[in-house]
Amino acid sequence: MEDQRFAFRPWVRSSCRRAMLWGLAALVMLGGVSWMLRSPDDGAFGWAFAVLAGYGLLFWASLLKIWWTAGKPAVVVGKEALAYQPLHTFRPKTVAFDRILAVGPRPGTESLRIVIEGLRRDRELFLNLAVVQGHHLLLETLEGRLQEDGMVRSGEGWERPDLASG
Repeated sequence: MEDQRFAFRPWVRSSCRRAMLWGLAALVMLGGVSWMLRSPDDGAFGWAFAVLAGYGLLFWASLLKIWWTAGKPAVVVGKEALAYQPLHTFRPKTVAFDRILAVGPRPGTESLRIVIEGLRRDRELFLNLAVVQGHHLLLETLEGRLQEDGMVRSGEGWERPDLASG
């Protein structure tokens, strides 16, 4: 089976781009106001603008990072593992199919809940389907892959047979 890649929806990148432009415009405007209100005796406005510029730059850099990450695949369904890219991390998270205990929708959200066998305790991961382009095809592909791995349908989700019977 060849890896199937699913991209982020286009609005994720365009929203970041717009936010970066508006944030830059607001920073320039506030800088201009600070410049006009400055006093030669008082460095308070200069200090306030420096702090504001620092926070603005940090905000802008975080949006740039999200924009850059959204250019990568959001989800990759491979032969051995499922990889997904959270927008806040630099590297995708990879989960081997043999460690997945259950998969199903998270009630009241557009998220997919994935329960993973852990060393000390099981963990839950949540994949936000709202930002994945072609998420219906992703669910069909994932369903086929889970079925190949021996998981069975349980309600709206999938479970390992030993969990479904108990």
